[in-house]
Amino acid sequence: MLKRIGICVLVLVLVLCLASCGGGKAKDIDVEALGRDLAASAAFTVDMSQFPVASGVAASTYRYEADQVESCVMYASPSSGEEIFVAKAASADAAKTLSGQCTQRVADQKTVLSSYVPEAIPRLDNAINTVAGQYVIFVVANDAAAAQAVVDGYTK
Repeated sequence: MLKRIGICVLVLVLVLCLASCGGGKAKDIDVEALGRDLAASAAFTVDMSQFPVASGVAASTYRYEADQVESCVMYASPSSGEEIFVAKAASADAAKTLSGQCTQRVADQKTVLSSYVPEAIPRLDNAINTVAGQYVIFVVANDAAAAQAVVDGYTK
């Protein structure tokens, strides 16, 4: 009888341990720091830190309502078509919606930039559009692999 109780207790402990490991909370990301680190990286043809964009402009650029995003940072170079957008959405569902709007941004920018910044098209083709829990990370960079390495440092 004591052996059965011991086995039941052991099974209960294992179940609780597995349950606590499986449903972990998504990693918190410092939106401002990630934006700054991306802007300072060598992934871009220009110094992106020189092109910060106000959050109100980000809202109209990515077509979201203020209550959909808790915080964000955006950098955009008008001459190279490169941009950085890092946002903490109000929810995971809002993040997925915002990611879709970033995908639409790529299509829109291809149309706009094809005539006067054609070198931006390959950058747009390799745009990073990552969702990590409530966070959306959208980057159009000359060196997508270098930008992805910065993003991975925050998301993995």
